[in-house]
Amino acid sequence: MEQAIEEQIRDAEIVAESPVIVEAVGELDVEMTPTQLKSAGHVYIYDTVTHERSLCNRNMLPHNLRKKRPDGSLVFTTIKPAVGPKRGHLKCMLHPDAPNRWHYDDSGLATCKKSNITSPYQVKRHMMKRHKVEYDTIKDEIATEEKEKDRKLRESLIKLGSKK
Repeated sequence: MEQAIEEQIRDAEIVAESPVIVEAVGELDVEMTPTQLKSAGHVYIYDTVTHERSLCNRNMLPHNLRKKRPDGSLVFTTIKPAVGPKRGHLKCMLHPDAPNRWHYDDSGLATCKKSNITSPYQVKRHMMKRHKVEYDTIKDEIATEEKEKDRKLRESLIKLGSKK
């Protein structure tokens, strides 16, 4: 196994480094220029189950390649999978193409571009975690509408019972 990890470290896809920019803040008498800045570099690693790509510092690569799941299988590999990660087709409730977007625009709710959510449950979790205030607003509106419907139903039943 160690030999396989060493081979993956050697063959890992290298990510291009972005240049480092040093800026002086305020009035300084000293000129700041980096004389030597060396990075270990970054490589791409892939989850062996979801096939999601992550960025990994080369210093952390051996550690991450040794990570295991509870069933004993490895979590990451540097070998790019033949198939891409699983992507959903559901949109965030606040997406510009969502069915109730016109109402959310009138209410002043934010928009969200997330459009690859895998299940209705994950849509709900996304709303709870990423758009807590907006989700609470939507839930309150729905609860108010349901109470109003129940009230109208009770009134109609009372009127129907009084006619007999």
